[in-house]
Formats: sequence, C-alpha cells, structure tokens
Amino acid sequence: MGCASNQGTSSKPPKIIGNWQWLETSGGFAGIKKTPESSNEIKHLQITKDSIFYYENGELTSAQPYKLKLTKSMLNNKDGWLLNENPHKVFVQRQDSTLLMQEDCFDCFSHRYVKMKER
Repeated sequence: MGCASNQGTSSKPPKIIGNWQWLETSGGFAGIKKTPESSNEIKHLQITKDSIFYYENGELTSAQPYKLKLTKSMLNNKDGWLLNENPHKVFVQRQDSTLLMQEDCFDCFSHRYVKMKER
C-alpha cells in the first residue's frame, strides 16, 4: 500500500451541534448565489443533539429532527454524512468553523454557514 493521503469521510460524525450563521447558498439550475447582503435575509441554524431549528430574520421558521447516517451520495458516489431526507437528501460536512450542507440532487443547492461565537 502507498502512503496516499486519505481525503475520504471520517467514520466519526462531524461535530455540528451549536449555532451557525448563514454565509451563502449557491447552485440550482441557473447557478445562482445568494448571500445575506444580496438577499437582505439573516438566517441561522440552531443544531441540538437531535433537532435542527431554522431561523430567518430572528423568527423560527421550521424545526425538524435529524439523525446523522453514513451513506453514499448520488452526486459523487462517495460516502458522506446524511443529515436528513426531507424534502430531499442533504449531506453535511464540517471544515473548522464552516458547515457545508449539500443537497444530493442535480441542480440543487449547497449552503455554507459559519459557527457563531458562544455567549
């Protein structure tokens, strides 16, 4: 075996619990990019051990349970951490203080968040 670096998914789920401020959403059929500045929206997520709370402009807009599951992505045929499946599959990964949520379908969106400072 060679010593190639492994860029694969960790067998441990990413640490996603906490509060996350929305940075941008990109993708879709038209290849759009939305940010808080371009959309005039302030969004954040509050993630607990078993639920995600979605806030827009300070108002709770939805809440849903989740359970991270290691499974194969349809888009890149690689294993990733599935966050939820409704209305479609969303994979999640964390890189330092950034959270990436990738919808697992063609012409879908990816959403980037940054970890908020704890008060």
